[in-house]
This record gives sequence, C-alpha cells and structure tokens, in this order.
Amino acid sequence: MDDLWWLPSLIVFGGVGIIVWLLVTLLRRRNPKTPVASIDDLHRRAGIALVRTDDAVREAEDEVGFAEAEFGREAARGYAADVASARSALGEAFRLRQSLEDEIADTEAQRRAWNERIISVCEDVERTLSARLRGFDERRGAERSAPDLLDQLERRIDRARERLTTTGLAIASAADRYAATAVEDARVLRRTAQDTVDQATDDAARTKDRIDTGQPAAAALHALGRELQQAEDRLDAVERSLAGIAAAETELAAAGRELRTVIAEADALGAAVERAETSAVIAAAVERANRALLQAESTTSTDGDRVLPDPVRRLEAVRAADIDLDAALATARSTQQRLDNAREAMRGALFTADSNIRVAVDVISAHRGRVGADARTRLAEAQRQLALAEAAAVDDPVEALDAARRASRIAQDADALARYDVG
Repeated sequence: MDDLWWLPSLIVFGGVGIIVWLLVTLLRRRNPKTPVASIDDLHRRAGIALVRTDDAVREAEDEVGFAEAEFGREAARGYAADVASARSALGEAFRLRQSLEDEIADTEAQRRAWNERIISVCEDVERTLSARLRGFDERRGAERSAPDLLDQLERRIDRARERLTTTGLAIASAADRYAATAVEDARVLRRTAQDTVDQATDDAARTKDRIDTGQPAAAALHALGRELQQAEDRLDAVERSLAGIAAAETELAAAGRELRTVIAEADALGAAVERAETSAVIAAAVERANRALLQAESTTSTDGDRVLPDPVRRLEAVRAADIDLDAALATARSTQQRLDNAREAMRGALFTADSNIRVAVDVISAHRGRVGADARTRLAEAQRQLALAEAAAVDDPVEALDAARRASRIAQDADALARYDVG
C-alpha cells in the first residue's frame, strides 16, 4: 500500500480537472463568441441606417409644426429642441460617411470605427425621437377633438388646392418666357403635390366616415396631417423653384457685368505679363469667357429660330467661365488683387451654392424613401462647405470662395445622385 500513496491525490486532482473542463465548456456554450462583422457589412448597415434616420429626422421636422398646431408652441418646444439636436448629431454621421468616401485612404481600423459610430449615432437619434413621439401619441389620444381637427385639415386641403391653381398659372406663365428645362423641376414638384393633395382628399373622406361611425380616428388624422404637410412642402418647393428662375435671371445680369470686368482686367494683364506662355493661357480663357457671355445673351439659334433662355443654366455657364478665367489669372495677380477679386466673386458663388443646395434638398424631400445614402451624404457635405464659406467670408475670402464653389459642385452631385435613385 505504501507504493500507492500517490493514488488519492491523483483521483482528487483528476476530479478537479474534469469539473473545471465541464465548467469552461458550459460557459462557452452559454456565451458563444460573437462573430465580427466585415467592413463591407458594416458600411452597408451604416448606409441603411443613415437613410432610415435621415428620413426619420425629416419626418420629425414636419412633426414639429404639426405638434405646435395641435398642442401649442410651448408644449412642442422640447420636441423642437430634440429634433434640432438630432439633425446636428446626424450631421456628424454624414461627415464620417463623407470621410469614408473621399479620396483620402483610410485604415481598416478607421473604417470600422467610423461605420460603427455612424450606426451608433443613428440608433441614438431614432431612440430619442421615438420616445418623444410616443409621448405625443399618448397626448393625442387624450386631447384631440377629431371633428374639429378634421375641419382644420379640410380647410388646409382647400388652401392647398388654391395654391395648386396659382402655381399652375405661374408655371404656364414661366413656360412662355423660359426654356422647358428651366421650369421642369417646378412642373414635377407641382405634379407630386397634386397627387398628394388628391390622396389627402380621399383620406379625409375616409377619416370622416370613421368619425361619423364612432371608429378611432386619431391615427388617420395624424397621417392626414403629415400627408398635407408633404403637399405643402412640395408647393413651397414649386414657389422657390419659380422664384429661383427669376432670381437667376437677375443674378445673370450681375454675373455678366462681373465677368466683363474680369475680362477687361485679363486683357490688360495678358498684355503686361512677360512670359508668353502665361499670356497665351490668359488669352484662351478670355476667349472662352467671351463665348460664354455670347451664349448667355443669345436670343436666337444658329438657324435663326427664337430661343427661350434657361437663366439657371446660363448663370452656371457664366460662373464656370468666371472660375476658368480666374484660375488663368491666378499666376498674374498680386495677393491683394486676388483677395479683392475673391470678395467680388464670393457673393455670386454663395448664391449659386445656396441655389444648388436648395434644389437638391427639394428633390430629396420630395422623394424621401427612394433616395439613398450617397445623395444625402453629398448634400450634407455641400451644406457643410457652404457653412465654412460663410464663416470664412470676412477673414479669408479666397478660402470662402473655394469652399462656396466646392459646395456648389457637391450639391450638383447630390442632385444628380438623388435623381438617379428616383429613376
């Protein structure tokens, strides 16, 4: 027996080892290792989250006005603050998306961290807005007088139909003065507004039936109010589009005068520079600028037929020629001249950037569920670049001008991508 003194210890330690193994196995089964998502999957999820949350914030912005109408401005103030905070937070998410898609290479760690941050921000925003909306829904159940609210909504439908008539006449008048391309956006927006108002009219009739028969109508009234808000937003966009044509026509005259001033300066500088190569570059830019002016002011085609103008497109062509000429003159201008010219050109560049951004905003707002993350990301970046331009306008007009031009270009990209998504 003395030779087997070690046997009890072996049995004890062996038993302990088996128990530890069983515990580890059980814990692993209860807590399986979560698979790490791929970068591409995270990027796709982040894009979906951006679209969903951007739509939620846009709808929440509509909801602010509706809540004020129902419960008063004071009662809706907290919700308005939450919506403004949500829009600010979403701006961070769009900036991260822009960083992921710009030309600067990012590390895998950065791409993972930024996509995860986008998803986290979107989830936080949606939770905040959903909690506030639940509170309003509960209040609606207790406070809303369905017949009175339906009467208010029906009056809004009547006003919307009056606006459809006036905007239709305004579009017809504009079509007599401007090219078809100039009024096309207004036509499309009015057509979508017409469809929405028609649908709202049908929904109002169905809601009245629910009220008359004693059925719950709060949700239907709320949906009808949001439907009308969309119609009114689209009618606002029609009016802005038509006003934008007239504003572009006025701005075109100012842009033409500014470009002529720059052409005169370019002619003088081209004659004064010592290097022939620089003079040739300036001369070529002057020729292109003169051609752009000629096209902007033309009233007949090459066949002698009357040509209706598209002020927005003509303004873009003149501004593009101005940018081209300014670039050609850059090497021949002194620092102070560049600053002065940047200040002069900045007003027009800010106007064009703001106009292009408003066009993109209207397209995305009119087709919310159909526009993807790429167009929305470009729009957010264009808005950020415009804000940078406005902030730098006094202290650094050259940087402000560059930022305004970037904003304009990116907004055009956002508009094109949105229209592509809408199909």
